Amino acid sequence: MTETPAPALRRGYAINQWKPNFDDFTRREQHERALKVIAACGFTAVELRAGTGRWNPLGRPTSIVANYGSTEAFVDLARAIGIETVSSWYFDPGEPIDEELTHGRSVLEQTDHAAIIESVKPFADFLAVSGGSRLVVRALPSAWSTGRLSEDTIAVAGAAWNRIGACSAEFGVTVSLHVDCLSAAADDETLDRLLAATDPGLVGLTIDTAELTLAGLDPVAVLDRHADRVDHVHLKDTRYRDEAGERFGPHAEAAMLQAGGSREIDRWFYECGTRGGLVDFPAFVGRLRDHGYTGWLIFESEQSPNPAGSVMLNGWYAERVLGC
Repeated sequence: MTETPAPALRRGYAINQWKPNFDDFTRREQHERALKVIAACGFTAVELRAGTGRWNPLGRPTSIVANYGSTEAFVDLARAIGIETVSSWYFDPGEPIDEELTHGRSVLEQTDHAAIIESVKPFADFLAVSGGSRLVVRALPSAWSTGRLSEDTIAVAGAAWNRIGACSAEFGVTVSLHVDCLSAAADDETLDRLLAATDPGLVGLTIDTAELTLAGLDPVAVLDRHADRVDHVHLKDTRYRDEAGERFGPHAEAAMLQAGGSREIDRWFYECGTRGGLVDFPAFVGRLRDHGYTGWLIFESEQSPNPAGSVMLNGWYAERVLGC
């Protein structure tokens, strides 16, 4: 009896890991060096992160055009280096956008929905040209700022993502909800309610192994519960869980993630397979294969003091341990 081969898993890298400060990673030669390291370590795609201002030349499609001449020119450069595609782009509607004169918008505010839709169109268009497939979006604002969300509020957010998903689908791109450790969606009940409020044909789910673990969730359990919605994956490790509930404290972005919280943690996130890491990657990737997942595995190295070294470690782990 012939065994069915395991589903193919494609691996890419989040290139924003090279930009720890606003004035870093601004020159073309820096971009090329990063792409070469990523390609040399066996990754065939990159995920970009939405940003703003001239200090973030890979943060917006218009910035890429200004620096490279056209979307096609940037994609051609990446392919010549060995990167097949920009697989995905991360977008948080709550972040300021200088070019649009906004301090941030919210899917919880119905009056912001139309503007968010217009804001995502250039990203979806870029992905269509580059051969990408996922607009990865922050599912909900931070829990400390929202409190417990009512059914009506969840419905408003769901309606926003459905509209944004429909808009992106016109470009052949799928919207995928990303749940970070601070997000109001980072608990089982709220995530279940939000997914129930969205159209499975328009809105998928991104699982981020370290973010869920830090928030106290089990990535494997989340995957098993929502396997039919999972269409994108972020892989990174963490040595910590927020057992004290600091993610609910005021301004947790600064107080917890940047300042380290009460434990004064220097670095919350690590490369896959880090000693003391809490994520069981073989079990998680095994379950992905069991569910027939064939999407991208986007490796990350947030807060790394040496992004190139982190790519090498993640590349080794992906090939030698995970077999992908």
